[in-house]
Amino acid sequence: MLRHIARMFRPAHEGQPTAKISPLIFDRHFSDARHRVVIMADGAGATQRISFDLPLALRRQTGEVALALFEESVISTPQDMRALLSSLHPTVVVASRYGGVGSQEVVAYCHRAGIPLVSHFDDDLFDVPLSLGKAKYDRYHDPLRLQSMRTLCEGASLIYLSTEELKRRFERYAFKPESVAGEIYCPVSNDVKRELSDKLVFGYMGTAGHAEDLAQILPSIEGVLDRLPEARFETFGSIKMPAELVRKYGGRVRAVPPTADYNGFLARMRELDWKVGLAPLARNPFNDCKANTKFIEYASAGVLPVLSTGPVYARICNVAGLPQDENSTWQERIVELLSMPQSEAISLLQNVQDKISDFYSLAKLEDQVVRVLRLHF
Repeated sequence: MLRHIARMFRPAHEGQPTAKISPLIFDRHFSDARHRVVIMADGAGATQRISFDLPLALRRQTGEVALALFEESVISTPQDMRALLSSLHPTVVVASRYGGVGSQEVVAYCHRAGIPLVSHFDDDLFDVPLSLGKAKYDRYHDPLRLQSMRTLCEGASLIYLSTEELKRRFERYAFKPESVAGEIYCPVSNDVKRELSDKLVFGYMGTAGHAEDLAQILPSIEGVLDRLPEARFETFGSIKMPAELVRKYGGRVRAVPPTADYNGFLARMRELDWKVGLAPLARNPFNDCKANTKFIEYASAGVLPVLSTGPVYARICNVAGLPQDENSTWQERIVELLSMPQSEAISLLQNVQDKISDFYSLAKLEDQVVRVLRLHF
């Protein structure tokens, strides 16, 4: 099948290189599966891994469902998109944050074939703020990208959004299809790390686009390092360690580089010696639509989270019985957790894990995705 897909794309003129299509995920049993799910994504990221790869894993292992995931960079022309879909014969197509070439062809194919088209977003990509960086701002404000996303939303059978807050934000765009918000976004791992580090290490994991979030609690981080001389602070991911922390604390701060994929990220997160993980989030309409992913990733990796106030973590904090913290109390909360007797800290972590494991289970996310994609068994 992969060789067949590659053969569909031929050079326009003799001497030009053959444009090969390279799936990010392609199940070998794709052509034989009852439910053939094609996902067109804006890039190779954790979004699709969390939203579709993980929750459909068991169904794919039985052969009932097959997944083919492509990023938009492999589609150069509308003809490429038509050829790809015609070759794969999907039973459902998901446009996940997709803003590339061939949106009209996706809509036309799905309508002609009588199959669902689900338009999926975990951010409001129609209004990306400049605070995420000029490169991201320019990319997502490109008029061609915006029109492509609008075409997929208007032509969808359903618009699938990651949170209720994002669903409310999308209401202002008045797209005709029904929109639904997932009750769950990121699931708790079936194999949570129950151990808690006994080292005085706290950290923040995130991408470079979250520099503003980290910057707002820098005074609190410095306060913790000043109050606890044995404490260390680390960052993990493409986020840069603030230069002022390096200058002031030297070897007591460390930047852990990002991993290549989401599986590697989860594994590396479990290996870190963090006792406390920080989840600051600047309050603005864009960030208020985000999911509680950091909380779940920290707790699953055996790390106690300290959280921002606002709608993102309100629900899961209620489930877990943890307080949300105003910026002025970050220092106190971090010091409290780092200084807590180890037996009490372990009990707190395991209590949090127990409470969220059922509510945010992978099984519940699987049921949710099966309903959204209209996979009937």
